[in-house]
Amino acid sequence: MSEPVRVYLRVPGTSPMPDLMKLIQSIESAGFDGAGILDSQMLSRDAFVVLGQAATHTSRLGLFPAVTNPFTRHASVLASAIQTVEELAPGRVKFVIGTGYTSASTIGRPPGTLAEMRDCIRAVKGLLAGEAVDFNGTRGSLSYVSGRRIPVLMAASGPKAIEVAGEVADGVLLLVGFNRGIVERALEHVERGARRSGRRLEDLEIIWAVRTATTSTTTEARRLARPTAVHWGVLRWGGYWLGPAGVQLPKLEIPDAVRQVYPDLSHAHDWEAAIKATSFVPDDVVAELCEAMGLIGTPADCAARIAEMTRLGVRNLYLMPLLTFAPPESEIAAFRDTVFPQLSAAGVRPGHD
Repeated sequence: MSEPVRVYLRVPGTSPMPDLMKLIQSIESAGFDGAGILDSQMLSRDAFVVLGQAATHTSRLGLFPAVTNPFTRHASVLASAIQTVEELAPGRVKFVIGTGYTSASTIGRPPGTLAEMRDCIRAVKGLLAGEAVDFNGTRGSLSYVSGRRIPVLMAASGPKAIEVAGEVADGVLLLVGFNRGIVERALEHVERGARRSGRRLEDLEIIWAVRTATTSTTTEARRLARPTAVHWGVLRWGGYWLGPAGVQLPKLEIPDAVRQVYPDLSHAHDWEAAIKATSFVPDDVVAELCEAMGLIGTPADCAARIAEMTRLGVRNLYLMPLLTFAPPESEIAAFRDTVFPQLSAAGVRPGHD
């Protein structure tokens, strides 16, 4: 077997803590390689508290915030928090930071800038390495680093952000889509950034964040995917990433109903209302967006798609179920019962006891 594909799953902190721990334990027993804990202070329980508890309730599961940001916590607080979690789960922890989309929008501020991201990543990496870091003329260091490496990854979706990640982080969580053209284009940007700091693409850990919906029929999966597909492909990055994917959007007029969805289409609390708000996009366009965006279909279809993408060198997947704030129980069952066995049969993933 070549290098196996590793699969991580997003976990929203929207359930009471005892229920969350049972959910995370079920993710481990289902065979997933890791869990990313949603970090959005107004919408989900505190990510680092959840990570600490998860560390004590699991034995092999990888753990990381998904994703934290540079403004709700100071860089020194972030470094302290992830180092503390790592003491509870030695060798199982990553640190993942992004611009803080919903963390920002729910408190009326813009997301973090690339300059803030660059500074925060450098500070956190330095502190975790036991170095003294300058904060406004005052130098300080963590007094309790373990000496074990904690990879610092940057989540990125735009070309400039991806290049910054390739330049300054240990790896990148790519929120760009999931087809051949998009993967190839995204890797070009990662490599461009890596070259700025004298590194190669192979020096970085690359995780593909994949929007996921597994249902009994592809038609129903695409219906459920409407809000995220429209948010991603029409409102945000479609203008850049759909080109490499070979998707050309028709002219669309955005109705006011879309802007009234809280906090936004892809994180909507009322998912059926969000689906209704996207009725202005034809079904055939949604189907194309789903194909470009992620794993949208039956479990068997998703397994086949993953096996296909491994031939492009894809080895790390972070599944982002479409219902952001719902426990991902259907994805757990689908991957445990169908996707993982099919990937094992295809020789791209070992079995788990």
